[in-house]
Amino acid sequence: MEGVGRVVKQEEDNNRLEEGNDDGVFSIEGSEDTLLSKSVEEAVRQESEGDSIQLLRKAVEQKTSEAQKASEKYLYLLAEFENYKKRVQKEQVEQARFSNTKLLKEMIVVLDNLERAVLHAKETPDFVAITTGLDLVVKQFLFFLSQQGVTPIDSLSRPFDPAYHQAVGYLERAGCEKDQVVEEVQKGYMLHDRVLRASMVLIAKEKTGVEEGGPSLGGSVDRSV
Repeated sequence: MEGVGRVVKQEEDNNRLEEGNDDGVFSIEGSEDTLLSKSVEEAVRQESEGDSIQLLRKAVEQKTSEAQKASEKYLYLLAEFENYKKRVQKEQVEQARFSNTKLLKEMIVVLDNLERAVLHAKETPDFVAITTGLDLVVKQFLFFLSQQGVTPIDSLSRPFDPAYHQAVGYLERAGCEKDQVVEEVQKGYMLHDRVLRASMVLIAKEKTGVEEGGPSLGGSVDRSV
């Protein structure tokens, strides 16, 4: 009986050993596979992170370089713009100083003729010739003004118009309508379609039976140009 018991126990021990060996093999192999898989995954992850960091560094360096170039370009353009502004301001000042060059040259020609007329008047008592010479200067000056767009306002015998006339007095005159311009004290001028200077005029009023005489300056009319 004792021998039979030992045999049975031996078999049980062998069975346990075989089962233990089987369990141990599977457990070890599973652990090794898991560790290897984790190691591979970790290596891949680290390599991927390393590549990502390298790519990120390159992207940062590229953007930094682009930003620096953009900043340099901006500063260059800013300097160019400042130089352009100074150049334009200088040109504007020069243009303002010499914008009337042509106008003044033409006026000098009129002045030359006026000086000749004065010199001629000093050398000769011929007042007819002097008057004729001055009349030519006036016509020349009017022609010069017309080239600049300046024309005289035609006021005589026209109705008083505060847009073009400034009344400085009244004058009784037979045969004239009320508020009709009967005399120009100072001629007015237009610059293209605008009043450059209004005409200072005397306007007619109804005759009261008193003899026609000088103007009554007490009835001036206010106006704004």
